[in-house]
Amino acid sequence: MWAITAPHEFSGLSMPRSGYGIENPDNVYRQATVAGNASYEIRGKITQPGPVELHFELRDAVPGTTVLNNEAGKTIGALSSDQITVGVDGSFVVTVDSRQVDGRQNHLPIPAETTSFLVVRDLLNDWSRENPVQLDITRVSGPPIAAPKSVDQLAARSAEILSKMAPFWLSYFNQYLYAAAPANVFSPVRERPGGRGLSTNGWFDLADDQALVATVDPVGAKSMGIQITDPWGVAYEYRDRTSSLNTTQSKPNPDGTYTFVISKNDPGVFNWLDPEGHGSGMLAVRWQAMTGPPTPGSAVREVKVVKADQLRETLSPATIFVNPGERAAQQRERAANFDRRMTG
Repeated sequence: MWAITAPHEFSGLSMPRSGYGIENPDNVYRQATVAGNASYEIRGKITQPGPVELHFELRDAVPGTTVLNNEAGKTIGALSSDQITVGVDGSFVVTVDSRQVDGRQNHLPIPAETTSFLVVRDLLNDWSRENPVQLDITRVSGPPIAAPKSVDQLAARSAEILSKMAPFWLSYFNQYLYAAAPANVFSPVRERPGGRGLSTNGWFDLADDQALVATVDPVGAKSMGIQITDPWGVAYEYRDRTSSLNTTQSKPNPDGTYTFVISKNDPGVFNWLDPEGHGSGMLAVRWQAMTGPPTPGSAVREVKVVKADQLRETLSPATIFVNPGERAAQQRERAANFDRRMTG
């Protein structure tokens, strides 16, 4: 099941975009449910250049069906590519079962008494070059497997899960974004569980003549990305539009920081986050694959709202501006780079 995706054509059908929970366009997401009374092997093959980070996160349940906290559930285990031993040909095997690590390499332990939800993220910083990792998961031992569910049973189960997830995410955003801070500010930068770096979020609400200007520091992250979504946490269009930007896709300031602009209308700034003509929504910044100890206090330099017609006076003289033709070229390049993950 392809659950988080940009609009696309599939088997003659025109599929709309789908997503939830401020899904990250820099990630290729894959998921599996694993049973604690069975064992599994995940066989992988990295085609260089691979992702900035391959991250396996074990959670207590599907996000949105479990405890309401600031991570939308509980992380119970993690394994990232800097902890995985890889062969000279790029291949590796990760074992998954209820036994503890006990010196074993490439092992992810799971709780013995229940099923768990495995989320795999290939973090792509350079969409034009980096490749998701080829992965296959095999169940190698355990009790007999139940008969596959019918399409009707799968549909009923999907509806059951959705009936939990929809109110969950409404409650989540009301509590952790809208009630946590006023519009047009960032929440305090925090460390994420499972070695997933740093993050901050918030929401914006801008008049037609306003722009939000945010300057952030990579603080040693191999990948830093900023993203905006609609007011319900579904990503604004990111294949053809710049509703997300990372350090490969944006232009740095002379001091190595990055300044981004959110505004309803295109201000001509290269680092513009495009809300599809809307003046409100959510935002998230993620610092991932850290190269040293995280320094949350240095990650956000400044966030302010200015008049859109005063941007040139407000921004650094080194800011890169684009004309309509250059914006169109930026968007075409972005779409072509995104499409690599569909055909690779």
